[in-house]
Amino acid sequence: MLSRTADSLYWTGRYIERADFLARILEATLRLAAIPTRGDGDAETVWASALASAGAPKALGRSPTEKSVREYLAFAPDNASSITACITRARTNARSVRTALTVELWEAINGAWNGLEEQGQPTRRDEFARFLEWVKTVTLSVEGATSWTMLRNDGYYFLRLGAAIERADNTARLLDVKYHLLLPEGERVGGQLDYFQWTTLLREVSALTAY
Repeated sequence: MLSRTADSLYWTGRYIERADFLARILEATLRLAAIPTRGDGDAETVWASALASAGAPKALGRSPTEKSVREYLAFAPDNASSITACITRARTNARSVRTALTVELWEAINGAWNGLEEQGQPTRRDEFARFLEWVKTVTLSVEGATSWTMLRNDGYYFLRLGAAIERADNTARLLDVKYHLLLPEGERVGGQLDYFQWTTLLREVSALTAY
């Protein structure tokens, strides 16, 4: 396999995994933001945690808002790791190596990219939540097409390698943010807020039922 082909497959896997992770981060943050705040800085801390989990803790300065974080992580053209950018880059990489992909996998990736225009950039919270659910659905369809239709050859393993490395990196950041940013000072470990945050984290990585 050419190194160029391996590189494109690797990054296709990473970008799809990253788009899914960002959708889950934002969905979990919407849940956390729904908890009644106990201080003026609580809401900012919750949305700052989303930026930190995405690897961009200083992207929006010291006072990130729900609107600014949602825009930056989901749609911002100047953020190369936004959801829309990740799906677009995954499609670009996949198109360059179409002969290494099955028809089903290419159609799943291309369909996700085509769907971005139809989805638009929702601003209302309920519409935004539906957009995040759509992102999780299309990335899961890519995952399914990969697992069900790809021959277990070098191409498949480079796709899986990219996704696995991205997932490991994201999970490590999630745990770091939970311990160093989310839990307010003075909150007892094992308290109600701590329990809710850990439950949300498990749900975020689709591990709540398994746990």
